[in-house]
Amino acid sequence: MKKILSISILLFLFACEDDKADETAAVNLDGTYKLSMESADCGDGEFDVQYLTIDNLMVSNWDYDGDDCDQGDDCYDAESFSVKKDGDGLSFSEGPDVKVAMTRNGTNGLKVSFSMGGSVVSSEIWDYESSEIKTYSPICN
Repeated sequence: MKKILSISILLFLFACEDDKADETAAVNLDGTYKLSMESADCGDGEFDVQYLTIDNLMVSNWDYDGDDCDQGDDCYDAESFSVKKDGDGLSFSEGPDVKVAMTRNGTNGLKVSFSMGGSVVSSEIWDYESSEIKTYSPICN
């Protein structure tokens, strides 16, 4: 009886450790991504040049203002925001009804889905550029 009790306790401890490790496993999407050609097409063969950098729970979007879509100055509109771990990805909310979720797409790519009221309304594919957290300049005023 003591042997069965000892074995049961050990099995229980090992089972609990595995669950704990799964809960704390880090979501690692860190790196630099570029908006894919299929997601960047803004019509008539013109493309929106954007980069996304992820550094732990901080995301930065770098939108080149001088591309064919924006037709602005030779600079980057930069926006940074905090995200939270969400399953095997990252997410944040924009207001009460809009949720943005970032998950792995393929081996290294990124899929960004926009949901409203619980339903996905659009998605973007971002191609992996680098494991480095790059910055772009000049920044637009």
